[in-house]
Amino acid sequence: MKRILRLVFFMVIVLSEAHGQGVCDTSYWNHTYYNQRLKVYDSCVTISATIKLLDPPLFTGDGDYHIYTTPDSAYTWMVDYRTPAFLKQCLGTDSTLKFAGALNVEEICKGTPTDAGTDGTVEKAACNGFNDTVYLPNIGEHVRIRGTFIYDTVHCWNEIHPVTACAIIKPAGINEIDGAALANGLKVFPQPANNDLRFQFQHAPHAVTLIRLYNLEGQQMFIYALSETNELRLDVSDWPNGQYIYQVVLKDQNQVLKSGKISVAH
Repeated sequence: MKRILRLVFFMVIVLSEAHGQGVCDTSYWNHTYYNQRLKVYDSCVTISATIKLLDPPLFTGDGDYHIYTTPDSAYTWMVDYRTPAFLKQCLGTDSTLKFAGALNVEEICKGTPTDAGTDGTVEKAACNGFNDTVYLPNIGEHVRIRGTFIYDTVHCWNEIHPVTACAIIKPAGINEIDGAALANGLKVFPQPANNDLRFQFQHAPHAVTLIRLYNLEGQQMFIYALSETNELRLDVSDWPNGQYIYQVVLKDQNQVLKSGKISVAH
């Protein structure tokens, strides 16, 4: 009995380190799928972490982003934390994270699910009609993330899923860079692009900056965001050959800083 009490006390202490900062939007659970595989440690936590790697919907197949983070020191315990009851339910099909010490956080329904069969049908139904507006961070950004802390019995790892809020943590003493200076310092290369396309700023924007890409008919094809990082690198290896139009936009002001054309040729 004493051992059980100590375990319960430990769980209360460690979970309280991430709990109680903000409120999670519970409606996001209407757009997850096979929820029985997601075992909840805590219904709403807030952590800070640095973005290390992203697996976009094209790779995950279910329309979600796997965002691999390095948690700040106060939250590193969340990577390896387990309860025996959840651990026994591990299916063991995909237990390898991308790097040691990673905590996956998952933003849902960011793209169209590409999985086929029954899984694809369920995933498409979960995302149907749902427009997720949570900020999608860029590699290298230091962010505050809010969502449900769970154990995924399919991947056999801990994660925050679904993420219901994500915001940049700005360094102290930073002044905003003039929009004109930001636009003038932008390089877009290589031209034409084959596999890699980079948008590289001379200075990192301190406000959320969107990069929107359109086809020549004016239809928006892709939208990306960055803040506190000076480069956005895109994999264009599966884009159709041709020309695209880009716009660099300050999100809060909806101000177009720069526009131009890019070419993709394989």
